Order: sequence, then structure tokens, then C-alpha cells
Amino acid sequence: MKYNRVVHLAMFFSALFEKAHGYFGYVQTLCRVSSIEKTEFIYSVTYNKIEYVRFNSTEDKAVGYTAFGEKWAEEYNKNKILLAQAEFGIKNCKEAAQIIVPYAGMTVKPEVIIRSAREAKGEEKAVLVCSAYDFYPKPIKLTWLRDDTEVTADVTSTEELADGDWYYQIHSHLEYFPTPGEKVSCVVEHASSNRPMIYDWDPPLSESERPKIILGAVGLLMGVFMAAGGQIYYKRKQTGFYRLPACLIPLQTPNDTEQQ
Repeated sequence: MKYNRVVHLAMFFSALFEKAHGYFGYVQTLCRVSSIEKTEFIYSVTYNKIEYVRFNSTEDKAVGYTAFGEKWAEEYNKNKILLAQAEFGIKNCKEAAQIIVPYAGMTVKPEVIIRSAREAKGEEKAVLVCSAYDFYPKPIKLTWLRDDTEVTADVTSTEELADGDWYYQIHSHLEYFPTPGEKVSCVVEHASSNRPMIYDWDPPLSESERPKIILGAVGLLMGVFMAAGGQIYYKRKQTGFYRLPACLIPLQTPNDTEQQ
């Protein structure tokens, strides 16, 4: 999956002006960069939330959007007032593009977490949440699978939410009645991976299953210790390294042997 990216740079704001009645205006210069070779410089004037005139370096002319803006644009185009500023702006845009464009294609893989938001009780369905954090770029798709079959009902998702640091997050909710032994998965499709990323839900142990697991673990440990003890005893017996009571060992001296 490929995405066409256009980088917009607010190079600077100038000529900010304001009047006593609260109306204000500003002049804005922008760069639109799709590649270092294709760099566009835009100059616009806005007053009281209305854009009056805009100059585009691609068209090499100014365009007015109001009656006053049209007269302004005609004056700009007639006297070539914006040409010098446009040349200066394009030069700066290209310099900025050399730094930014190599990173424009950067992708960051999401961190995905599946959690239970609600357990099933009676007629109330269980709710699972699949959350993808800190991914870039913005476009992403989350789907649910139950035993490798896509779920289309009872699924709701948020929009991609901006974190404020160039990264995004998204959350998808699945309502369902769990079935023993089934596999539930969250599938994430994003530009950071050339194939769908599948994350399986690993449910925690229920209250009734925990004592059985604990007893089984204790029994297993006792069996290991008993087997290890038997193995040690068997090896000592085979090698003869075991102790006998001192009273059973006859004591002889050289003199006793000579007398015999």
C-alpha cells in the first residue's frame, strides 16, 4: 500500500494587522512539496477570515477571490510585484525539501494491545478493545477475526486520533458472546508492514480455573522433587558411595595378621 504525500510548510507569517473593531488579517507564505524538483510556493492575503488574493508559483500569477482581491491581483500581475518574493520563496522551499522529503516516506509500526473492557454476563455481551498506538502515517485499518473469519457485526471503531507529536492512535471495539476454545484476533493493516499484522487475544484465567492450575503446578513440582531425589539415591548406590554403620566394619591390624 502506497501513499502519495505532500508536505506543507508554513515558512513564515508576516504583516499581521488588526483594527479596534476586532477584525484582523495576515499574509501567509506556504511551500507545497511533493519532491525536491516539484516545489510550489504560495502567497496569500486573508482579512476577516476571507482570503482576498493568492499567488501560486506553478501558475505564476495572482488570483483574486473578492472584488477587491481581483483588483489587487490585477495590480500584482501587471507590475510583477510578487516575482522577486516568489523566487526567494521557492529557493527556501527547495532547501527545506532537501531536509524533509527524505523523511516524508517514513513509516512507524503501531504498538497493538488487545484488552477486555467488559466480560459477558447473562444477556450482556463481552467487549474487547484493540488499540493501535504511536503509528505513522495516519491511514490504518483494524478488523476482527473469530476462528479466522472476519467479523462484520457489532464492531465499532474510532477515527485516527492525533497524539500531537506526529503520531496517531485508533481503537476498535468488538461485542460478542465468547465460545470456549475459539480464537479471536485483531488484524491491523498499515503502511509500516507489507502484510496484515495479526494479534491473537489471550484471555486471562477465570476464577474457577485458577485453583486447578495452582494445584496442578504444585503437584508437578512435588513430582519433580521426588524424581530428583530417587535419581540421586540410585546413582550413589551404583557407585558405592554410601555410608554403613561403623559397628559393622571389622578392624584389623598388622599384628593380628601375623598371629593368624
